[in-house]
Amino acid sequence: MRRRIWRWLQLAALCGIAVGLATVGHRAVVAAEGGQTTASKPVAFALPTKPPAGAVLLFTGKAQQLADNWYQRYSKDPAAWTVDQDGAATPNKHDIVSKQEFGDCYLHVEFQEPMQGGGNAGVGLQGRYEIQILNSLGHQPEAHECGAFYDQKAPMVIASKPAGEWQTYDIIFRAPRLGPDGQVVEKPRATVFQNGILVQNNQEFLGPTGIQYGELKGMPATGPLILQGDHDPVKYRNVWIVPM
Repeated sequence: MRRRIWRWLQLAALCGIAVGLATVGHRAVVAAEGGQTTASKPVAFALPTKPPAGAVLLFTGKAQQLADNWYQRYSKDPAAWTVDQDGAATPNKHDIVSKQEFGDCYLHVEFQEPMQGGGNAGVGLQGRYEIQILNSLGHQPEAHECGAFYDQKAPMVIASKPAGEWQTYDIIFRAPRLGPDGQVVEKPRATVFQNGILVQNNQEFLGPTGIQYGELKGMPATGPLILQGDHDPVKYRNVWIVPM
């Protein structure tokens, strides 16, 4: 019972971080203009965001962290993305997979869309459930746009910044619940803030979104994180996670 209460206190604190981003970092103003729902009037806040105590630092600007904490998909070689002087990692046309697996968690990722191209990438929770990354500024909120559960659930609003600016995802993920026979009795859920603006509110994944191709099968209680890098050169930095 104490452990359960502690986990709820952790979740409440982390929700406070995310809500703080929305209320302090941005004014979440939603406007409907010409049938298009967008998030407007962003207010700049300090980036990169400082990790809280107890966070697992998967990548915070050091090339050695990539090799220690991630491997290249399929080959299982240590991740070898290029890390620039500012501590941002640029993909080498390969996805990377975290060596550590996670269940319930709070995940923070910062990303930057390239100035050219669509900026197609994604964050794969448990290697199976993708939160889409795309240059979606000015687009309609659809199930393939930034902030979507890829091909399943459109974001509530388009919260994207212009290409070339650093953006944030703050994701509270609830892993699937399994019964005694190992079968899924509750599907996974996630709440997602993009740039401090709520884009998914405790929404349920229907199942794996497609990013799980290859060695990742089924819907287990834990799984690795995937950063997609096999499409466009979207940069990543300041990736940390708090297991719940």
